[in-house]
Amino acid sequence: MKRLFMLTAFLFLAACSSQNLSYEDLTAAYPDTFAEPVQELSEEQLGNLGLPSDMPFEVTQVSSSTGESEAEVTYTSDSGHKAIVTTLYSPGNILQDSELQVPLDSGALAGVQEKDTHVFVEWYEGEEDIIYQVEYYGPDEERAEKAVEIANQL
Repeated sequence: MKRLFMLTAFLFLAACSSQNLSYEDLTAAYPDTFAEPVQELSEEQLGNLGLPSDMPFEVTQVSSSTGESEAEVTYTSDSGHKAIVTTLYSPGNILQDSELQVPLDSGALAGVQEKDTHVFVEWYEGEEDIIYQVEYYGPDEERAEKAVEIANQL
């Protein structure tokens, strides 16, 4: 009985600590900063919007913006972490040159660029004709790993 209680408590804590970053959850939690701007997107664009299922930091604010053929979602934390996920719709395969390339869990090959203040990850999804870009701003240690971790959550 004690084991059952411990297992139930563990599962409850794990469920409470995970972040709800789905489109529906973000729309409900951030109606002005997230939901309103993405209303401009078509249903097909919304279906391909780059929304990570998890972040390597506690998200406290989400905002979005849209352009003619792109959408950008910004995730921030109170502790100074920030991730920007950009979705470029129908761009053709025009990727930035990156010396470092890593395979993602999806099978895509992503270019990784370490900048002074952030890490930039970019890859092309050919079936959808979409380029996804992730910019991760956080502590220097493990910055590249965290950026790739976010990319793998898309």
